[in-house]
Amino acid sequence: MRARWWLMIGAVAALGLGSARAEEVRFDPYFLGHEFEPSMDYGGRVIDSIQRGASRGFGMLLRTHRRPYLAPIYEWPLAGILHTVQHEVSGHGGRAREFGLRPFYIFTPFGAGTGLRRDPETNVQNLLIAGGGTESNTVMAQRILLDLYTREGAEGASIPLMLLARADFSIYILISPDPRSDPDGFFDGYDAGNDFSYYVTARQAQRRGADPGDLWNRDYTIDFDDPMLGEVHDALRAAAIWNLLDPAALAAFYGYVTDHAIRGRVRARPPMIPFGGGFGLTAGTRAAIAPDSVTRYLDLHFVTPHGTLLVYGRDLVSSIDTRYGWGARLHRLRLGPGLTLHLAGDAWTAPDSLEGVERGRGWNATAEAEIGLGRRFRLSLKGGAKSEGFLPGTPFGDGPYFGGGLSFAF
Repeated sequence: MRARWWLMIGAVAALGLGSARAEEVRFDPYFLGHEFEPSMDYGGRVIDSIQRGASRGFGMLLRTHRRPYLAPIYEWPLAGILHTVQHEVSGHGGRAREFGLRPFYIFTPFGAGTGLRRDPETNVQNLLIAGGGTESNTVMAQRILLDLYTREGAEGASIPLMLLARADFSIYILISPDPRSDPDGFFDGYDAGNDFSYYVTARQAQRRGADPGDLWNRDYTIDFDDPMLGEVHDALRAAAIWNLLDPAALAAFYGYVTDHAIRGRVRARPPMIPFGGGFGLTAGTRAAIAPDSVTRYLDLHFVTPHGTLLVYGRDLVSSIDTRYGWGARLHRLRLGPGLTLHLAGDAWTAPDSLEGVERGRGWNATAEAEIGLGRRFRLSLKGGAKSEGFLPGTPFGDGPYFGGGLSFAF
Protein backbone atom coordinates (compact mmCIF):
# COMPACT_ATOMS: atom_id res chain seq x y z
CA MET A 1 0.00 0.00 0.00
CA ARG A 2 2.78 2.42 0.90
CA ALA A 3 4.52 1.63 -2.39
CA ARG A 4 1.38 2.63 -4.30
CA TRP A 5 1.20 5.96 -2.43
CA TRP A 6 4.84 6.72 -3.14
CA LEU A 7 4.28 5.84 -6.80
CA MET A 8 1.34 8.25 -7.00
CA ILE A 9 3.32 11.01 -5.31
CA GLY A 10 6.16 10.46 -7.76
CA ALA A 11 3.79 10.71 -10.72
CA VAL A 12 2.37 14.00 -9.44
CA ALA A 13 5.87 15.38 -8.97
CA ALA A 14 6.81 14.32 -12.51
CA LEU A 15 3.86 16.19 -14.01
CA GLY A 16 5.05 19.19 -12.06
CA LEU A 17 2.24 21.71 -12.49
CA GLY A 18 0.78 21.09 -9.08
CA SER A 19 3.90 20.00 -7.26
CA ALA A 20 5.71 21.95 -4.59
CA ARG A 21 8.76 22.07 -6.81
CA ALA A 22 6.77 23.68 -9.63
CA GLU A 23 5.29 26.24 -7.21
CA GLU A 24 8.81 27.36 -6.35
CA VAL A 25 9.24 28.60 -9.95
CA ARG A 26 8.80 32.35 -9.68
CA PHE A 27 8.33 33.03 -13.38
CA ASP A 28 5.31 32.05 -15.47
CA PRO A 29 5.81 29.76 -18.50
CA TYR A 30 6.45 31.34 -21.90
CA PHE A 31 3.85 30.60 -24.54
CA LEU A 32 3.98 30.02 -28.30
CA GLY A 33 0.78 29.15 -30.14
CA HIS A 34 -1.86 30.06 -32.68
CA GLU A 35 -5.61 29.72 -33.17
CA PHE A 36 -8.19 30.37 -35.86
CA GLU A 37 -8.04 33.98 -36.95
CA PRO A 38 -8.19 36.61 -35.62
CA SER A 39 -6.02 34.81 -33.01
CA MET A 40 -6.17 37.71 -30.57
CA ASP A 41 -6.15 35.63 -27.39
CA TYR A 42 -3.19 33.42 -28.28
CA GLY A 43 -1.47 36.33 -30.02
CA GLY A 44 -1.78 38.27 -26.77
CA ARG A 45 -0.31 35.36 -24.80
CA VAL A 46 2.74 35.40 -27.09
CA ILE A 47 3.11 39.18 -26.65
CA ASP A 48 2.80 38.83 -22.87
CA SER A 49 5.51 36.14 -22.93
CA ILE A 50 7.83 38.51 -24.81
CA GLN A 51 7.06 41.25 -22.27
CA ARG A 52 7.88 38.99 -19.33
CA GLY A 53 10.94 37.40 -20.93
CA ALA A 54 12.48 40.73 -21.95
CA SER A 55 11.72 42.21 -18.52
CA ARG A 56 13.35 39.21 -16.88
CA GLY A 57 16.47 39.76 -18.99
CA PHE A 58 16.67 43.46 -18.14
CA GLY A 59 16.09 42.62 -14.49
CA MET A 60 19.07 40.27 -14.47
CA LEU A 61 21.30 42.88 -16.13
CA LEU A 62 20.25 45.69 -13.78
CA ARG A 63 19.96 43.48 -10.68
CA THR A 64 16.43 44.69 -10.13
CA HIS A 65 15.92 42.19 -7.31
CA ARG A 66 18.11 44.54 -5.25
CA ARG A 67 16.72 47.75 -6.75
CA PRO A 68 13.08 47.03 -7.64
CA TYR A 69 12.35 50.71 -8.28
CA LEU A 70 14.28 50.32 -11.56
CA ALA A 71 11.75 47.85 -12.99
CA PRO A 72 9.29 50.47 -14.29
CA ILE A 73 12.11 52.11 -16.28
CA TYR A 74 12.14 49.22 -18.75
CA GLU A 75 8.79 47.51 -18.17
CA TRP A 76 6.63 50.45 -19.25
CA PRO A 77 8.53 51.27 -22.49
CA LEU A 78 8.48 47.57 -23.40
CA ALA A 79 4.75 47.49 -22.78
CA GLY A 80 4.32 50.60 -24.92
CA ILE A 81 6.04 48.93 -27.87
CA LEU A 82 4.44 45.51 -27.46
CA HIS A 83 0.86 46.65 -26.99
CA THR A 84 1.29 48.50 -30.31
CA VAL A 85 2.47 45.27 -31.95
CA GLN A 86 -0.58 43.49 -30.54
CA HIS A 87 -2.82 46.31 -31.81
CA GLU A 88 -1.52 46.06 -35.37
CA VAL A 89 -0.58 42.39 -35.88
CA SER A 90 -3.18 40.52 -33.80
CA GLY A 91 -5.79 43.28 -34.09
CA HIS A 92 -6.09 44.95 -37.49
CA GLY A 93 -3.98 42.21 -39.02
CA GLY A 94 -5.92 39.41 -37.34
CA ARG A 95 -9.25 40.62 -38.70
CA ALA A 96 -7.70 41.20 -42.14
CA ARG A 97 -6.22 37.67 -42.17
CA GLU A 98 -9.62 36.31 -41.17
CA PHE A 99 -10.97 37.63 -44.49
CA GLY A 100 -7.93 36.72 -46.60
CA LEU A 101 -6.91 40.35 -47.21
CA ARG A 102 -3.14 39.75 -46.79
CA PRO A 103 -2.12 42.48 -44.34
CA PHE A 104 1.33 44.02 -43.98
CA TYR A 105 2.73 46.27 -41.26
CA ILE A 106 4.71 49.47 -40.99
CA PHE A 107 6.56 50.26 -37.74
CA THR A 108 8.54 53.48 -37.32
CA PRO A 109 9.82 55.43 -34.29
CA PHE A 110 6.83 57.74 -34.78
CA GLY A 111 4.01 55.24 -35.15
CA ALA A 112 2.70 52.06 -36.71
CA GLY A 113 0.15 51.04 -39.29
CA THR A 114 -1.45 48.12 -41.09
CA GLY A 115 -1.93 47.94 -44.86
CA LEU A 116 -3.78 45.46 -47.06
CA ARG A 117 -2.72 43.84 -50.31
CA ARG A 118 -6.41 43.32 -51.15
CA ASP A 119 -9.25 45.78 -50.61
CA PRO A 120 -12.03 44.81 -48.16
CA GLU A 121 -14.96 43.16 -49.90
CA THR A 122 -17.68 44.55 -47.60
CA ASN A 123 -18.09 47.45 -45.22
CA VAL A 124 -18.59 44.94 -42.41
CA GLN A 125 -14.99 43.88 -43.01
CA ASN A 126 -13.99 47.56 -42.94
CA LEU A 127 -15.72 47.97 -39.58
CA LEU A 128 -14.19 44.85 -38.03
CA ILE A 129 -10.70 45.80 -39.21
CA ALA A 130 -11.10 49.36 -37.87
CA GLY A 131 -12.08 48.14 -34.40
CA GLY A 132 -9.71 45.17 -34.38
CA GLY A 133 -6.72 47.03 -32.95
CA THR A 134 -8.28 48.06 -29.65
CA GLU A 135 -10.32 44.85 -29.60
CA SER A 136 -7.16 42.73 -29.56
CA ASN A 137 -5.59 44.80 -26.79
CA THR A 138 -8.74 44.47 -24.68
CA VAL A 139 -8.72 40.68 -25.17
CA MET A 140 -5.05 40.48 -24.13
CA ALA A 141 -5.60 42.74 -21.13
CA GLN A 142 -8.58 40.71 -19.94
CA ARG A 143 -6.62 37.45 -19.89
CA ILE A 144 -3.73 39.04 -17.98
CA LEU A 145 -6.19 40.51 -15.49
CA LEU A 146 -7.79 37.10 -14.91
CA ASP A 147 -4.32 35.63 -14.36
CA LEU A 148 -3.60 38.28 -11.75
CA TYR A 149 -6.70 37.34 -9.77
CA THR A 150 -5.87 33.64 -9.55
CA ARG A 151 -4.46 32.07 -6.40
CA GLU A 152 -0.82 32.48 -7.50
CA GLY A 153 -1.25 35.90 -9.08
CA ALA A 154 0.92 36.70 -12.10
CA GLU A 155 4.23 38.36 -12.87
CA GLY A 156 4.32 42.05 -12.07
CA ALA A 157 6.01 42.73 -15.43
CA SER A 158 2.69 41.89 -17.15
CA ILE A 159 0.78 44.67 -15.39
CA PRO A 160 2.12 47.63 -17.45
CA LEU A 161 1.22 45.69 -20.60
CA MET A 162 -2.26 45.01 -19.26
CA LEU A 163 -2.84 48.62 -18.23
CA LEU A 164 -1.62 50.17 -21.48
CA ALA A 165 -3.56 47.63 -23.54
CA ARG A 166 -6.70 48.31 -21.48
CA ALA A 167 -6.31 52.07 -21.84
CA ASP A 168 -5.72 51.86 -25.60
CA PHE A 169 -9.46 51.77 -26.31
CA SER A 170 -10.30 54.78 -24.13
CA ILE A 171 -7.38 57.05 -24.98
CA TYR A 172 -7.72 56.45 -28.72
CA ILE A 173 -11.41 57.40 -28.66
CA LEU A 174 -11.02 60.40 -26.36
CA ILE A 175 -8.36 62.00 -28.57
CA SER A 176 -10.34 61.37 -31.79
CA PRO A 177 -11.99 64.49 -33.31
CA ASP A 178 -15.73 65.09 -33.00
CA PRO A 179 -17.31 65.19 -36.48
CA ARG A 180 -19.71 67.97 -35.39
CA SER A 181 -17.30 70.44 -33.81
CA ASP A 182 -14.20 69.58 -35.84
CA PRO A 183 -15.17 68.22 -39.27
CA ASP A 184 -11.80 69.08 -40.79
CA GLY A 185 -9.94 67.26 -38.04
CA PHE A 186 -12.35 64.33 -38.34
CA PHE A 187 -11.77 64.08 -42.08
CA ASP A 188 -8.01 64.33 -41.59
CA GLY A 189 -8.27 61.52 -39.05
CA TYR A 190 -10.20 59.33 -41.48
CA ASP A 191 -7.73 60.13 -44.25
CA ALA A 192 -4.72 59.39 -42.03
CA GLY A 193 -6.10 56.11 -40.67
CA ASN A 194 -7.44 57.14 -37.25
CA ASP A 195 -9.26 53.96 -36.20
CA PHE A 196 -12.32 55.64 -34.75
CA SER A 197 -12.74 58.36 -37.35
CA TYR A 198 -12.58 55.50 -39.85
CA TYR A 199 -15.05 53.40 -37.82
CA VAL A 200 -17.63 56.20 -37.55
CA THR A 201 -17.27 56.86 -41.28
CA ALA A 202 -17.58 53.14 -42.07
CA ARG A 203 -20.83 52.99 -40.09
CA GLN A 204 -22.18 55.72 -42.39
CA ALA A 205 -20.86 53.91 -45.46
CA GLN A 206 -22.59 50.71 -44.33
CA ARG A 207 -25.89 52.56 -43.85
CA ARG A 208 -25.66 54.03 -47.36
CA GLY A 209 -24.37 50.97 -49.18
CA ALA A 210 -21.15 52.68 -50.29
CA ASP A 211 -18.38 50.84 -52.09
CA PRO A 212 -16.04 49.26 -49.49
CA GLY A 213 -13.00 49.77 -51.72
CA ASP A 214 -13.73 53.51 -51.99
CA LEU A 215 -13.92 53.72 -48.19
CA TRP A 216 -10.62 51.85 -47.73
CA ASN A 217 -8.81 53.92 -50.39
CA ARG A 218 -10.11 57.20 -48.91
CA ASP A 219 -12.27 57.99 -51.94
CA TYR A 220 -15.48 58.09 -49.89
CA THR A 221 -17.16 61.47 -49.40
CA ILE A 222 -18.31 61.96 -45.80
CA ASP A 223 -21.76 63.50 -45.32
CA PHE A 224 -21.28 65.76 -42.31
CA ASP A 225 -25.01 66.62 -42.29
CA ASP A 226 -25.73 63.06 -41.13
CA PRO A 227 -26.74 63.30 -37.41
CA MET A 228 -25.74 59.67 -36.88
CA LEU A 229 -22.06 60.61 -37.13
CA GLY A 230 -22.36 62.54 -33.87
CA GLU A 231 -24.53 59.92 -32.19
CA VAL A 232 -22.06 57.12 -32.91
CA HIS A 233 -19.21 59.36 -31.72
CA ASP A 234 -21.09 60.03 -28.44
CA ALA A 235 -21.68 56.30 -27.90
CA LEU A 236 -17.96 55.69 -28.38
CA ARG A 237 -17.04 58.36 -25.83
CA ALA A 238 -19.47 56.94 -23.25
CA ALA A 239 -17.89 53.49 -23.74
CA ALA A 240 -14.39 54.97 -23.45
CA ILE A 241 -15.18 56.59 -20.09
CA TRP A 242 -16.83 53.40 -18.82
CA ASN A 243 -13.74 51.42 -19.80
CA LEU A 244 -11.47 53.79 -17.84
CA LEU A 245 -13.45 53.33 -14.61
CA ASP A 246 -12.30 49.71 -14.23
CA PRO A 247 -11.70 49.11 -10.47
CA ALA A 248 -10.06 45.72 -11.06
CA ALA A 249 -7.40 47.29 -13.31
CA LEU A 250 -6.82 50.14 -10.84
CA ALA A 251 -6.34 47.59 -8.06
CA ALA A 252 -3.82 45.79 -10.29
CA PHE A 253 -1.85 49.03 -10.61
CA TYR A 254 -1.79 49.30 -6.81
CA GLY A 255 -0.49 45.73 -6.61
CA TYR A 256 2.18 46.56 -9.19
CA VAL A 257 3.48 49.49 -7.15
CA THR A 258 3.38 47.89 -3.71
CA ASP A 259 4.34 44.28 -4.49
CA HIS A 260 6.55 44.67 -7.54
CA ALA A 261 8.11 48.13 -7.71
CA ILE A 262 8.55 48.66 -3.95
CA ARG A 263 8.90 45.21 -2.36
CA GLY A 264 10.65 43.71 -5.37
CA ARG A 265 8.45 40.65 -5.69
CA VAL A 266 8.43 39.00 -9.10
CA ARG A 267 4.75 38.16 -8.74
CA ALA A 268 1.89 40.46 -7.85
CA ARG A 269 -1.73 40.02 -6.88
CA PRO A 270 -4.20 42.93 -6.68
CA PRO A 271 -6.23 43.60 -3.54
CA MET A 272 -9.87 42.49 -3.51
CA ILE A 273 -12.79 42.16 -1.11
CA PRO A 274 -11.71 39.12 0.95
CA PHE A 275 -14.12 36.46 2.20
CA GLY A 276 -11.50 34.27 3.86
CA GLY A 277 -10.17 30.87 2.92
CA GLY A 278 -8.75 32.13 -0.37
CA PHE A 279 -12.11 33.50 -1.60
CA GLY A 280 -12.64 37.07 -2.72
CA LEU A 281 -14.57 39.41 -5.00
CA THR A 282 -13.80 42.33 -7.28
CA ALA A 283 -15.56 44.17 -10.11
CA GLY A 284 -14.43 45.46 -13.49
CA THR A 285 -15.58 47.44 -16.50
CA ARG A 286 -14.60 47.16 -20.16
CA ALA A 287 -15.97 47.97 -23.61
CA ALA A 288 -15.77 47.03 -27.28
CA ILE A 289 -17.22 48.04 -30.64
CA ALA A 290 -19.20 45.81 -33.00
CA PRO A 291 -19.95 46.60 -36.65
CA ASP A 292 -23.27 48.24 -35.77
CA SER A 293 -23.21 48.77 -32.00
CA VAL A 294 -21.10 49.73 -29.00
CA THR A 295 -21.04 47.38 -26.01
CA ARG A 296 -20.15 47.96 -22.34
CA TYR A 297 -19.40 45.15 -19.88
CA LEU A 298 -19.87 44.99 -16.12
CA ASP A 299 -17.70 42.17 -14.74
CA LEU A 300 -17.79 40.41 -11.38
CA HIS A 301 -14.69 38.36 -10.53
CA PHE A 302 -15.28 35.65 -7.94
CA VAL A 303 -11.84 34.50 -6.77
CA THR A 304 -11.52 30.98 -5.33
CA PRO A 305 -8.56 28.74 -4.40
CA HIS A 306 -9.33 26.59 -7.45
CA GLY A 307 -9.86 29.18 -10.18
CA THR A 308 -11.49 32.52 -10.96
CA LEU A 309 -15.12 32.79 -12.04
CA LEU A 310 -15.98 35.83 -14.19
CA VAL A 311 -19.68 36.64 -14.61
CA TYR A 312 -20.70 39.61 -16.75
CA GLY A 313 -23.65 41.51 -18.14
CA ARG A 314 -23.45 44.00 -20.98
CA ASP A 315 -25.52 46.33 -23.09
CA LEU A 316 -25.35 46.54 -26.89
CA VAL A 317 -26.20 50.05 -28.06
CA SER A 318 -26.89 50.73 -31.74
CA SER A 319 -28.00 54.01 -33.27
CA ILE A 320 -31.70 53.19 -32.64
CA ASP A 321 -31.92 50.32 -30.14
CA THR A 322 -30.40 48.79 -27.00
CA ARG A 323 -30.29 45.08 -26.16
CA TYR A 324 -28.36 43.00 -23.62
CA GLY A 325 -26.03 40.06 -23.25
CA TRP A 326 -24.44 38.00 -20.52
CA GLY A 327 -21.74 35.41 -20.06
CA ALA A 328 -19.44 33.56 -17.71
CA ARG A 329 -15.84 32.40 -17.79
CA LEU A 330 -14.12 29.95 -15.48
CA HIS A 331 -10.39 30.66 -15.57
CA ARG A 332 -7.73 28.18 -14.45
CA LEU A 333 -9.96 25.48 -12.99
CA ARG A 334 -7.52 22.91 -11.62
CA LEU A 335 -8.68 19.32 -12.09
CA GLY A 336 -5.39 17.75 -11.06
CA PRO A 337 -1.68 18.36 -10.90
CA GLY A 338 -1.30 18.27 -14.67
CA LEU A 339 -4.65 19.51 -15.99
CA THR A 340 -6.16 23.00 -15.97
CA LEU A 341 -9.36 24.01 -17.74
CA HIS A 342 -10.68 27.33 -19.01
CA LEU A 343 -14.39 27.43 -19.87
CA ALA A 344 -16.50 30.24 -21.33
CA GLY A 345 -20.08 30.75 -22.47
CA ASP A 346 -21.73 33.83 -23.95
CA ALA A 347 -25.21 34.79 -25.11
CA TRP A 348 -26.54 38.07 -26.47
CA THR A 349 -29.31 39.67 -28.48
CA ALA A 350 -28.21 41.96 -31.31
CA PRO A 351 -29.99 45.33 -31.37
CA ASP A 352 -31.90 46.59 -34.36
CA SER A 353 -29.74 49.07 -36.25
CA LEU A 354 -29.72 51.27 -39.31
CA GLU A 355 -26.56 49.45 -40.44
CA GLY A 356 -28.41 46.11 -40.40
CA VAL A 357 -25.35 43.92 -39.78
CA GLU A 358 -26.48 41.61 -36.95
CA ARG A 359 -29.94 40.32 -36.08
CA GLY A 360 -31.44 38.06 -33.45
CA ARG A 361 -29.69 36.07 -30.76
CA GLY A 362 -26.06 35.03 -30.64
CA TRP A 363 -24.11 32.51 -28.60
CA ASN A 364 -20.60 31.18 -28.02
CA ALA A 365 -19.05 28.31 -26.07
CA THR A 366 -15.31 27.76 -25.55
CA ALA A 367 -13.19 25.19 -23.72
CA GLU A 368 -9.43 25.22 -23.31
CA ALA A 369 -7.24 22.63 -21.63
CA GLU A 370 -3.66 23.03 -20.39
CA ILE A 371 -1.97 19.67 -20.00
CA GLY A 372 1.31 19.19 -18.13
CA LEU A 373 4.09 17.43 -20.03
CA GLY A 374 6.70 16.96 -17.35
CA ARG A 375 8.05 19.76 -15.17
CA ARG A 376 8.67 22.35 -17.86
CA PHE A 377 6.15 21.96 -20.66
CA ARG A 378 2.41 22.50 -21.00
CA LEU A 379 0.26 21.76 -24.01
CA SER A 380 -2.68 24.14 -24.63
CA LEU A 381 -5.65 22.98 -26.71
CA LYS A 382 -8.64 25.23 -27.40
CA GLY A 383 -11.94 24.47 -29.10
CA GLY A 384 -15.14 26.44 -29.45
CA ALA A 385 -18.22 27.11 -31.52
CA LYS A 386 -20.38 30.18 -32.02
CA SER A 387 -23.15 31.73 -34.05
CA GLU A 388 -22.44 34.39 -36.64
CA GLY A 389 -21.82 37.80 -35.12
CA PHE A 390 -19.33 39.88 -33.20
CA LEU A 391 -17.77 38.67 -29.96
CA PRO A 392 -14.36 40.11 -29.00
CA GLY A 393 -11.46 37.89 -29.99
CA THR A 394 -13.49 35.26 -31.88
CA PRO A 395 -14.16 34.73 -35.61
CA PHE A 396 -17.09 36.75 -36.96
CA GLY A 397 -18.58 33.80 -38.84
CA ASP A 398 -20.46 30.88 -37.33
CA GLY A 399 -19.13 27.39 -36.72
CA PRO A 400 -16.27 25.74 -34.81
CA TYR A 401 -12.83 27.22 -34.17
CA PHE A 402 -9.66 25.74 -32.71
CA GLY A 403 -6.23 26.64 -31.39
CA GLY A 404 -3.14 25.10 -29.89
CA GLY A 405 0.16 26.04 -28.30
CA LEU A 406 3.03 25.03 -26.07
CA SER A 407 4.34 26.65 -22.88
CA PHE A 408 7.87 26.29 -21.54
CA ALA A 409 9.07 27.20 -18.04
CA PHE A 410 12.65 27.77 -16.91
